[in-house]
Amino acid sequence: MKILNKILLSIVVIGLFSCQQSATDENTVKCKNGIIVGVVEDNGVLSFKGIPYAKAPVGELRWKAPQPVEASEDTIHATDFGNSAIQPFSKDEAASSRTRSEDCLTLNVWTKDLSTKNKPVMIWIHGGAYILGGTSDPVYDGKYLVDGNPDVVVVTINYRVGLMGFIDFSHVPGGEAFPDTPYLGILDQQMAMRWVQENIEAFGGDPKNVTIFGESAGGGSVSCHLVAKGSEGLFQHAIAMSGTFNLTYSQQDFDKYDQAEALLRLSGCKNMEELMKLTQEDLLRLIEMEAGRCGIEGASTLGGLNNHPMRDDKRSIIPTDPFKALAEGASKDVDIMIGTTSEEMKYWTHLYQGMAEDGFQFFCDHFLAAKEEEMRKTLGQDGDVVDKFINSAVCDQDEISAKYPKIWERTELQTEQFFRIPSLIMARNHVAAGGKGKTYVYYFEKGYPGWEGACHSCELPYAFNNANFEKGGPYDPTLTKNFSTAFTYFARTGNPSQPGIEWTPYTPDGVNTMIIGKDCSMKMGKTPRQNQVDLLLPHYLKFYFNKK
Repeated sequence: MKILNKILLSIVVIGLFSCQQSATDENTVKCKNGIIVGVVEDNGVLSFKGIPYAKAPVGELRWKAPQPVEASEDTIHATDFGNSAIQPFSKDEAASSRTRSEDCLTLNVWTKDLSTKNKPVMIWIHGGAYILGGTSDPVYDGKYLVDGNPDVVVVTINYRVGLMGFIDFSHVPGGEAFPDTPYLGILDQQMAMRWVQENIEAFGGDPKNVTIFGESAGGGSVSCHLVAKGSEGLFQHAIAMSGTFNLTYSQQDFDKYDQAEALLRLSGCKNMEELMKLTQEDLLRLIEMEAGRCGIEGASTLGGLNNHPMRDDKRSIIPTDPFKALAEGASKDVDIMIGTTSEEMKYWTHLYQGMAEDGFQFFCDHFLAAKEEEMRKTLGQDGDVVDKFINSAVCDQDEISAKYPKIWERTELQTEQFFRIPSLIMARNHVAAGGKGKTYVYYFEKGYPGWEGACHSCELPYAFNNANFEKGGPYDPTLTKNFSTAFTYFARTGNPSQPGIEWTPYTPDGVNTMIIGKDCSMKMGKTPRQNQVDLLLPHYLKFYFNKK
């Protein structure tokens, strides 16, 4: 028995020694909510994946504001991405192929080493129209960006999307107990940024030098944080890629689309008490059923393009007029970079082509026509600007445009309306605020090989230094290095200039735009297609705030 006790005592001592060893290991970090054990990637970068940054929003916390994680000494083996948020499946969204769960509030950290301190921190907010997406998408793999720029720390975050992250229950019996539902995803992101403030030093990051960046809905989220209550002081620099304040909804928009009513109808529930009893499987089934009913992946009432953060002075964290709030000084001392691709909307021509038997015809009849009619109706006597734009736009002609006349001119209108014009207004308003924060603008013309031009999201692999991303590759290695380096230089100092590529701050006359050309060059120049900007910009805010 004595021998057995000695053996057991030896095992305990060895176990304690091993724990002490792991606490100082090159891939182990002590955080508020536990001892985080990561892995060394194949390129030598340390990764820590699937770290909880908030309590799981399940049970009584469903449709509630995120709650901070509790202090813990538990060990978390951070070797794989966390669950994706509840969302419909889409073959074009890699994250939707993983486990989808309400328990999804996790983040990931990449750093070259733990010994170097005070490194700039870059927090990525993924896109997906506020209904899809997640950090497990391979294009967002932070190991490539850190490998090329070892003096930065990269963080990517999951947040609630769709009916779990952006839905309004104010008209549902019992809904008064769930006041934050129209912008839960934004609150999730704030909670993740607070976790970074409390813990990132352990990974070598500097909590006083944080850049938030995102594309599409991620760019819209970044924009929201520039004016949102509760986001103040959580970052010093911001990069909004192909998404701005226009990707938000008013109370009237929520009432118009009324996802809550659709959820009640499809589920058979009558109030919040019954909705809270739905299982996670019930919610996923309802989303998939509605997407299938509509016949187009994701284009549904619950899972479709009707989920955005709310802007409302009375009940929201986001002002009713975020453009005005920025001009009046919100984030005036924050450095911002804003950019769009040259042919954003061609992303959707590509998707519709794969979804319908005659995708281009469907795109023309059910998307372009509806958006143009909405714009004409809203602008009233100025509605003829729509036809003026289409008739004056200069677009390349091909076999598609021969069969569908003016398709590319009409698509260009939507590129300007949805993306470039609001980006330029946002840039101008930030300059007008007169703070210490600098403003930079880019225009990305290098497209996906084999896709429809420089469409939405085509700059992502370049921004992440991810030449291994296979979608449409290969990528130009020089542009991949230069574009990602501009992002990391901006994260360090608030200025994206690098040796050999000077980037001049934007001015409202449109002269100082960084143009990333089809030839992979990066040169300062005038705003491309200035005539289109001049035609639409005076009417944009009227259209944005008065959509019917």
